[in-house]
Amino acid sequence: MNAPQEKMAALDVQVLGRAYKVACKERERAALIEAVAMLGERMETIQSSNKSISIERIAVIAALNLANELLQTRVERDEAREEAASAPEDLVNVQRRLRELHLSIDKVLAEPEKLL
Repeated sequence: MNAPQEKMAALDVQVLGRAYKVACKERERAALIEAVAMLGERMETIQSSNKSISIERIAVIAALNLANELLQTRVERDEAREEAASAPEDLVNVQRRLRELHLSIDKVLAEPEKLL
């Protein structure tokens, strides 16, 4: 049996004073509104630094900046995952070393005459 189709919604948004109609899944509406706000802010910042730049160029620069940030975030996430994955191995090594030190301390304490 087929899974039920998710309801789609039409959303009217504005970016740099231009209106756009965007279709999205009902559950993605809030995220899309947030994305539109983020893109709008980026585009306004770019436009304010250079008033003669075309809206298409502004959009491309904003998209490249956001894509670059996304890729950097992915790299950082992957590095954090690799660190987390190696942490158990590091923990095992630390625990092994602590056991060895504990045994060494017990051995020395078992022979108090050697301490003096």
